[in-house]
Amino acid sequence: MQHYLSRILEPKVNGPETASLLVNLLKVKLSDSTLKKEIEEHPEYPSLLSISDVLNKYGIDNLGIKFDNEKFSEIPTPFITQIKHEVRPTNLFTVVKENGDNVVFFDPEKKRWNKLNKNAFLKRCSGIALLAEANDNAGEKDYKIKIKEERQKRATQYFSVGGVPALFIIVCLAGFMQSGISALLPFIFSLLTLAGCLSGVLLLWYELDQYNPLIRKICSAGKKTNCSAVLHSKASKIAGISWSVIGFTYFAGMLLLLLFSGLTNLSVLSVLSWINVLALPYTIFSIYYQWRIAKQWCILCLSVQTLLVLQAVIAFTGGWHNVVSFNSIDVGLIAKVIVSFSVPFIIAIVLLPALQKAKLGNRFSNELQRLKHNAQIFSALLEKQRPVITDPSGLGITLGNPDAAYKIIKVCSPYCGPCAEAHKPMEALLHHNSNIQLQILYATGSDEDNILKPPVKHFLAIAENNNEEIIKQALGDWYETKEKDYDMFAVKYPMNGELKKQDVKMEAMRNWCTKNEISYTPTIYISMPHDSGEVKYYEMPGVYSFDDLNYFFRA
Repeated sequence: MQHYLSRILEPKVNGPETASLLVNLLKVKLSDSTLKKEIEEHPEYPSLLSISDVLNKYGIDNLGIKFDNEKFSEIPTPFITQIKHEVRPTNLFTVVKENGDNVVFFDPEKKRWNKLNKNAFLKRCSGIALLAEANDNAGEKDYKIKIKEERQKRATQYFSVGGVPALFIIVCLAGFMQSGISALLPFIFSLLTLAGCLSGVLLLWYELDQYNPLIRKICSAGKKTNCSAVLHSKASKIAGISWSVIGFTYFAGMLLLLLFSGLTNLSVLSVLSWINVLALPYTIFSIYYQWRIAKQWCILCLSVQTLLVLQAVIAFTGGWHNVVSFNSIDVGLIAKVIVSFSVPFIIAIVLLPALQKAKLGNRFSNELQRLKHNAQIFSALLEKQRPVITDPSGLGITLGNPDAAYKIIKVCSPYCGPCAEAHKPMEALLHHNSNIQLQILYATGSDEDNILKPPVKHFLAIAENNNEEIIKQALGDWYETKEKDYDMFAVKYPMNGELKKQDVKMEAMRNWCTKNEISYTPTIYISMPHDSGEVKYYEMPGVYSFDDLNYFFRA
């Protein structure tokens, strides 16, 4: 049951779902929400490249290969590949975790692990695989926080969905304890009403997300089964209100009245049986429309018609229509009926458009992020920014490949919080891309009373030894520590006379920053490959963050 709830409430798209399965098999601490967001915002989504780049970003080294069928069993597992859809002319991502004579893979259509003969699997396989291996630092920095948020969200969803059935069970038990076997027919009627609520919720959910995998599976069970043809037809609304909303209001209103008045309340059962009579003509209209006009059947609609008829059978069997006369119905009962049916109607009318807007907003947000992460758009925006007007060569600390196509200047300060936040993504860029050079400059002079001077002099002195690993380690120790204690740092990285040689370098950096009008830190300048081969630096556009840079630099 939990599995089906997850598929409705939290449907996973093929790419992010496959990446999540691979990450779990590699035992890397990376949350599903982060994977989904990062992959769907990638400019090449939904390609294999979008998965590859995101895995790289979080320390999972990967390599795409094209393999021969004869060497399939030699590929180290787990890995991602693509298989043909059984019905549609498209390929789907999957994860293979065993590739011997029988292949164990995740079936993206049935949403479960499956086993298939190797030859049969290879007939469906694309012949391309993404191999992956987690490095020592793989994972998400805020993993525990993200997982906690995901669990809280999931618990809230399950509680919301399970609350009504739990209350229903309690009321049913109370009804049997109070009335004994005479509560049987009211219990069956209430059970049918609960099932109608579920059908109504699914109909509303279809209006909200017709691409939900589970709902699509329900609505396409046969050749002449097509919920969309019925639910999006001209007859799907009356007075501008969809029959899905009306159906949900009918069953939810009945259920609320039964739950809060008691299953065996004869006055309530009598009123509900007459409401059911008024609803019965709709079953004839709906079935005729699906059969003769739309010539397609909606499984969810048919379930509603069936439940309406079964309710009528139970009501007539119990003889509830004649139990209470209309004259004896008091104002209190009328008020209960009005409130019970008004609440679900208002919720459906207000909530459905709000959820549709939220879903549309989320889709637009992902599309805008993909547009933002397009390298051509980034390059066009970059060349409109403020350029560097003086040559930075020989200044500060230089890391990475000196012949790199992509060059970055980071102007920062040793005690700057945003500079510390920028350190990790910049370090990740260097680690995962050998085609980047990072030049770190400090807008700090050599004045003796300048508190910024000691750590900067120390950084420059360490860099003078030309040991890139040591300077990376030193910068990491400094920026990744919340409390910046220079004395402790100096003990860890002892210097002799090198510190006295750094004043000239510091003055040169300050003069460069003054000429380029550096007014805040961190200031990032970027040089992209140019046809002329000339290195031109421009300030990074303000709409981009440090994490975004990962999308624009190719190794």
